[in-house]
Amino acid sequence: MTRYIIRNILGENTPRGRKRAGIILGGMGIFFDLLLFGIKSVAGILSGSVAITADAYNNLTDAGAHILALLAFPLGDKKPSRRFPLGLGRLEYLSGLLIAVAILTVGIKMLIPSFEKIIRPRPVESSTPVILILLFSIAVKAYMYSYNKRIGEKICSAGLRSVAIDSVCDCLATGTIILSIIVQHLTGICIDGWTGLLVALCIIGAGIIAIKDSILPLLGIGMDEDVKDQLYEILEVIPRLHTVESLYLHDYGPNRKIVTMRLTGSADSDTVEALHHRIKKQLHMEAVIEIRNFQSKSNNSGQSRQE
Repeated sequence: MTRYIIRNILGENTPRGRKRAGIILGGMGIFFDLLLFGIKSVAGILSGSVAITADAYNNLTDAGAHILALLAFPLGDKKPSRRFPLGLGRLEYLSGLLIAVAILTVGIKMLIPSFEKIIRPRPVESSTPVILILLFSIAVKAYMYSYNKRIGEKICSAGLRSVAIDSVCDCLATGTIILSIIVQHLTGICIDGWTGLLVALCIIGAGIIAIKDSILPLLGIGMDEDVKDQLYEILEVIPRLHTVESLYLHDYGPNRKIVTMRLTGSADSDTVEALHHRIKKQLHMEAVIEIRNFQSKSNNSGQSRQE
C-alpha cells in the first residue's frame, strides 16, 4: 500500500499528489485507530485491566489526531489570498503540534488510574482472545508506523511524523501489557498498575518528542545541512561566484518555502534564471537571489561559504 501511494498518488511530490496522499493516510489512520479502540475496549472489559483500557482510549485520541492531520492537508494547500499572500501551509505544522499536545494529555491523564491500581492492585483476567487482540494491535500499529514514517519524511509532514512516533510508543506500550499478563500468569504478582504507569510515561515521552518536532518549524529553525549542501552544489553553475554572503530559509509550509541568498560574483540574467529553475525543480523552493558584482584583482576566483 505504501509503495502504491508513493508511486501512483504522490508521484513527484506535487502539491496535488501530496494532498491526496495526506487525505488517504488520514482516512486509513482513523479507520485503524477506531478499530483498535473498539477491540481493546472489549479486551479491557474482559480482563479488568486499567492498562488495556487506557491504551484503548489512547487509540481513540489517535483517531482524533488523524482527523486533524486529514483536515490540515486540504486547508494547508489553499491558494494564497490577499489576506494570506503565502497561503496556509503552516497549518500542517500547527496540526502536528495539536496532535502532539493531545498525545501528551492522554499520557498525563493515564497517570491517575495507574497510581490507583498500584495502591490497590487487582488481578487481571487473562485469556486467549485478550492476548490475540493485543498482538493484532501491535501488528497494526507497526504497519501504521511504517507507512506514516516513510511517507511523512518524503513529504515533510510534521503531523504524519508525530503519528509515526506515537505508533512506536503504542507498540511498546501494548507489548509491556502483554508482558505484565505473562508475569501475573507465571508468578501471581499483579503489575498492571505499574504497566499502566509505564504506558503513560511512554506516551508522555512520545508527546514531548512530537511537540519538539512540530514546534521547531513554527519557531523558524535554520536550514537543514543537507538542503544547504544541495544549494551550494546548485550555485556552482555561476562560473565566477566569489562569496555567499547570506543564505536564509523562510518556511511557510512544506510546499511554500522561500530561500533568500545574497551572492558576490558575476552572473548574467540567463544564469540567474537557471538558478531559479534548478532550485524550484530540485528542492521545491522559490528563490530570491541578489548578486552583487565583484571585480577581483587577481586571476584566481574561489568560492567561500559565509552566512
